Amino acid sequence: MSTLQPVAPARSARSGGVSRDGPGFSVQLALLVAMAFAIPAQLYLAIPVAEQIQSSFRVDEATASWTGSAFTLTYAAGFLVFGPLSDRVGRRPVLALGALATAVVTALTALSPSMGWFITCRALQGLAAATFAPVALAYVADRAPEARRPASLSFITTGLLGAGLLGQAFGHFVVAHADWPTAFWPTAVVYAVAALALWRLLAPGTAASTTAWSSVFLGMARLIRSPGPAAVFASAITVFSSFVAMYAVLNPHLRDTFGVGQGGLLLVQAVGAVGLIVGPVVNRLFGGSGPRVLTVAGFVTAGAGLLLEQLSGALAAVVGGSLVFVAGISLVVPGLVGLLHQLAPQHRGAAVAFNTFVLFIGASLGQLAAAHAGYHMMLGVLAGSVILAAATVARFARPSRSLARPIDRAVAARSPSKQ
Repeated sequence: MSTLQPVAPARSARSGGVSRDGPGFSVQLALLVAMAFAIPAQLYLAIPVAEQIQSSFRVDEATASWTGSAFTLTYAAGFLVFGPLSDRVGRRPVLALGALATAVVTALTALSPSMGWFITCRALQGLAAATFAPVALAYVADRAPEARRPASLSFITTGLLGAGLLGQAFGHFVVAHADWPTAFWPTAVVYAVAALALWRLLAPGTAASTTAWSSVFLGMARLIRSPGPAAVFASAITVFSSFVAMYAVLNPHLRDTFGVGQGGLLLVQAVGAVGLIVGPVVNRLFGGSGPRVLTVAGFVTAGAGLLLEQLSGALAAVVGGSLVFVAGISLVVPGLVGLLHQLAPQHRGAAVAFNTFVLFIGASLGQLAAAHAGYHMMLGVLAGSVILAAATVARFARPSRSLARPIDRAVAARSPSKQ
């Protein structure tokens, strides 16, 4: 019977890769971190240029809002495809060809002659960009030396979080100096160059699975019903939802309560961005504590930041609370990936893909929730949700020797015989 097996790490340059313990992995990690900032930035790039697009195509605001929604829907759905696909064909082909596809579609987006074409291209762009996040996380989980894995994952997730700030900053720059197509041409070139670099620098690896697609998704379904992974997925819904919702209600609160202008709001975001470095630093120093401990600590820290923002009437404390909150979130995201690496070692690609899907579904829910709640109510709900997530991970996300076995037996039963 065929079963899912973990990707075998490349041991030397002779096999086409590089030593996982040598400087080669550091180069690979640097490339993946750069792309973690650059590729998901497309999700946020259209926010500042939406008004230019609305004016250019002469559409109403509701239609222009699809510049983001079309991308988000296919982006989240694509995670469920490309994570399992990378288990079957290897990580490098999905990452490199996905970056190339993103480059092509991004260039076509800049050439869109009508709003219909633009929305279609944005949807295709989201689907192509979805090849990156879950597969990059799975690649690092596969390849990083054990001692460096927590910090390496935290660098990737720092990029994924920082992409929101980078994308909006670049979009604001374009709006101030050029027309909206200019926002897409430079990034298309970056993705094309990245595709070549990913193909040449990443280790080829081997397929982790030769099972049928139905068996892959059967394994994913059983992961959802297993206590440990289910606890990770349930807590993941609070991560980006709280991140998006917090900033969605914080900016109006700062403007209306403290009279903070546009420049001040950007400065507040810059202060919050400092919290992103906490994840890599703490994982570097205390990664040996294990992902469950750091994940719980991250949720508790995020909750403390939300309470500080909620309870204090001083501007400095509110801004400081946002910094503490972001620092906590920077610990949580790599911690969840590390937990899945322990809880579902035979199904890393599928598990990380579903987790990434849940993270970005949470981002959509956070935006909707913030539109229907005030500052204090929203922060109170978010604080409660992250503390509940901390308790869920602490109680249920415990590695068990028997966890993978029933999943593997079920998948094997559906796999084609190789005998």
